[in-house]
Amino acid sequence: MAKFRYDKNKKRPIAKRVLIFILAVALLLGIIVMAIPTRAEGNAENLTVQSFETGKLADAISEAADGTDYNFIKNIAVLSGTLNAEDYSALTAIPNLEIIELAGTETEGGIIPENALPSRNQLTVLTLPKNTAEIGKNAFSGNRKLVKVLMPATVTKIDDYAFAACEALEEVPVSAAVTYIGEGAFQDCKAITEFVIPAGISELYPNTFSKCGFESISIGPDVKKIGGSVFADCNNLKDIYAYGEEAPALDSDVFRNVSAAVHCYEDSAESYESWKQNNITIAADLTGEYSLKAEVSAENDDTYEAASAETEKTDNDEPQTEATEAEAVPVQGQTDTQSVQPAQSAQSGGLSVGVVIVIVIMAMVIAVLATVLVMMKKGGKS
Repeated sequence: MAKFRYDKNKKRPIAKRVLIFILAVALLLGIIVMAIPTRAEGNAENLTVQSFETGKLADAISEAADGTDYNFIKNIAVLSGTLNAEDYSALTAIPNLEIIELAGTETEGGIIPENALPSRNQLTVLTLPKNTAEIGKNAFSGNRKLVKVLMPATVTKIDDYAFAACEALEEVPVSAAVTYIGEGAFQDCKAITEFVIPAGISELYPNTFSKCGFESISIGPDVKKIGGSVFADCNNLKDIYAYGEEAPALDSDVFRNVSAAVHCYEDSAESYESWKQNNITIAADLTGEYSLKAEVSAENDDTYEAASAETEKTDNDEPQTEATEAEAVPVQGQTDTQSVQPAQSAQSGGLSVGVVIVIVIMAMVIAVLATVLVMMKKGGKS
């Protein structure tokens, strides 16, 4: 019968397995660390695009970013060029934008296309191109963190659902030039507390302002018809200032779940009797001619005056190859000392500093473990 012999070297395979396990864990950790994007050195949050060819904004952004991970870019200023639908799509490729500055640009045909920049997760401030005349359907709908929009006085049309579900939107400088506001254009804009419907608008389309946070609203003298559910579920609405000589015709559910007073001229009070529904009362206390205009902030006006002045300067000056950093236009919401600068590259010599460090550490671990394994193997043979 063969005798069992204990070999003390039998324990060594266990030690080898432990070392191999440690090596595998080190390699796995190294791969994970390398997969995590390394934050760009310098001011990676801000990006300036000096100019671009229509349809090629994506290329200009890539060149200006110079390797910066798009996830880190929060603010972008495009200083000149004409945007088309493809160029707006290029902006959506930057997922965490908070501020978009386009005052120095133009939009093709004066029209911001349908679904230009909807449902941006972080967008808070948006400045529209200086020649904007029409804002397309659903252009900026679903931007739930959008607080402020700056727009030029050239805007005449705000199409269906253009700003729908912009829940945080507080400021929309609708000028006297606007003659059309489409269906659901400001639906569910809960942060807007007052609104002036400009003279020149003759009809309000269904759901235009439903579920808004209005406390008061002024209806211009040219409105002849108010569509279904226009002010439905505006629970904070208390005062409606109606300047028409005759009450606009109402569709169904215009004032659903609203309890408010309609302020009108004494001479036209009788025509507003038809508005007595859902706790709507008539107050014939308006005096003087209609002269209201939507408030436009000084910031809004200054933004487009500066853009126009820059255009005139560029047209009059000798052609320049590239604007200096000092000439970069500040992003809205920043001080003059926080001008947008081109993002610095997150890479150094083709590899980020973090990745280089990880590779060096991994190499050292592998070298040490390989040496230990070789020494153990030689010890087992002795």
